[in-house]
Amino acid sequence: MQLPPGVADPIFLCELALELKMPVGELSERMSAHELTVIWPAFFRHREREAKREADKRDARRKVR
Repeated sequence: MQLPPGVADPIFLCELALELKMPVGELSERMSAHELTVIWPAFFRHREREAKREADKRDARRKVR
């Protein structure tokens, strides 16, 4: 689903709230729209890429053995 710029994905907000152990409603009170729609999603994408990169390295090491 494509959301307009500046609109936070509600599913992502739920994931972030779980990660931060905060109620969803509190996120928008404590963070700017930019932080919720740009910074946090970028961080999660980065973290996911790094986890995949590490998993790929482990798999490659296992195949060599």
